[in-house]
Amino acid sequence: VSDGMVKICTHNPDGREQIVGLSSAQSILVGLQSLNDDRYAYSAIAASNVKACRINHRTLLERVRSKGDLAMRLIHAMNAQLAHSRALMEVLGHKCAASKIASFILLMTPKSTQGNGGFALPFSRLEIASLLGLSEETVCRLMASMKREGAIHAPRGRVEIRDWDRLHAIADGRSQSNLQA
Repeated sequence: VSDGMVKICTHNPDGREQIVGLSSAQSILVGLQSLNDDRYAYSAIAASNVKACRINHRTLLERVRSKGDLAMRLIHAMNAQLAHSRALMEVLGHKCAASKIASFILLMTPKSTQGNGGFALPFSRLEIASLLGLSEETVCRLMASMKREGAIHAPRGRVEIRDWDRLHAIADGRSQSNLQA
């Protein structure tokens, strides 16, 4: 993925989509788990406009065997993807709902935005709820509370972090506010 956001999804037996990961330009690779398999266990679905290239896995494996620098670049990309997955697992861990949502927003913030400005958050409230294991109503209510408290401004499809310290306090569970799950 060279631009945009991709959801890594699986489908539950009842047909519901479950987001199990995210990939963006920062995480580079979407389908490395399939290098040794004939079938993909997950689907990659564009969450925004995406620019990506398809790489034949046999060709990739041949090049990795013959070019050590490519192997090192893949290792770095896999480590970055693993770090992102671990950060997402921390978000899903033993946090209250408000902390999960604040942590998710911080995790999704592009590095280039971490000073000022807003960014596109290409997920509906329902998708955020599904990813975080919350109800859509809880996500809507708590994001509205974060907006009222001045931590974020979140018009549909975008997020602007207005008070970084406040949002970090919510994410860390240090907030003394009305944000209850």
